[in-house]
Amino acid sequence: MTTEEFISELCKASGIDTEGIFGRGRKDGWLEAEDEIHKDRQITRKNVARICHMFLLKVRKISDMDINKADCLRDLYDCRVCANHIAQVYLRGIMDASDIRRGGGFLVFGPEGIDDDETNRRHIERLVSYKASSNS
Repeated sequence: MTTEEFISELCKASGIDTEGIFGRGRKDGWLEAEDEIHKDRQITRKNVARICHMFLLKVRKISDMDINKADCLRDLYDCRVCANHIAQVYLRGIMDASDIRRGGGFLVFGPEGIDDDETNRRHIERLVSYKASSNS
């Protein structure tokens, strides 16, 4: 799924008009110029996390939660700029981590990874249906 497709599907699922969304999304603070510049690229997990987290903050007005419990993710700080975005969506159950030891408790988020379309749609579904009181 490209960045543009992800944003478009998120908007449709949220009842947001997609006309001029890149400009409006930047103005509202939940999209970045990079999203439009690289709209035809496959969207990485870190960018899905950023968009979802900023959508929660700026569109849904849901405050950040304490991210200390996300320290179980071994690669959380591989991208220091992305760490809060990743932690916020992971702790809310919007995006999952992988246990690469299969039961060994070695959880990784894989920020540079690319999920398939169905997984990205599941992220959108979880984001849209997320209730602030459920995990915060």
